[in-house]
Amino acid sequence: MTDAEITYSPTLSLEENVKINFRSAHKEKELAHTLQTRFHAVALAKKFGIDEHQASDAALLHNIADLIPEENYIDWGKDYDLDIYEEEYQTPSLLNQRLSRIISVESFNITDKEVLNAINFHTTLRKNASNLDKIVFLADKISSDSLETSPYLPEVVKCLETSLDEAVRCYLKNFCEQQNPSVNLHPWLREACMAMD
Repeated sequence: MTDAEITYSPTLSLEENVKINFRSAHKEKELAHTLQTRFHAVALAKKFGIDEHQASDAALLHNIADLIPEENYIDWGKDYDLDIYEEEYQTPSLLNQRLSRIISVESFNITDKEVLNAINFHTTLRKNASNLDKIVFLADKISSDSLETSPYLPEVVKCLETSLDEAVRCYLKNFCEQQNPSVNLHPWLREACMAMD
């Protein structure tokens, strides 16, 4: 870990550790998004009968790779022997989810595979996603600043009143339809979209 001084104290809660790291890196906007994602993830977990503690942990760490400069994502991915997809080379920010998973293990001692998977797929989702994956994926999306660029998010939130799967289907359908045909979707996202058909 040369790009970011990531600290962890076992005497502090995960939330306190995350806050300290984002504040030390002067990433207040990223911290605000993280806390908002956690709020939505816990609320959705309660609503749909998913473990709230897992949802909280995954949401708190879903973007912990924001502590690393994005221009270093590819090098970090290579250092950790990740098979980097062409789409990740084109858009390195897509590696955030995979690097966040690594940091969650190495710096925050997370061992819960369900939590780690939810972190690992929070940007793209995946085929056969778990309910925890779906919750963190949607909590991240409805916590973003993208309402102006994603006018369908209110429709997604409406779907969440009754169905987690319908909300995911609504998001993926609208997202994929809005993409420029020349843009290659991340393979995991493409598989998730195809699985929803």
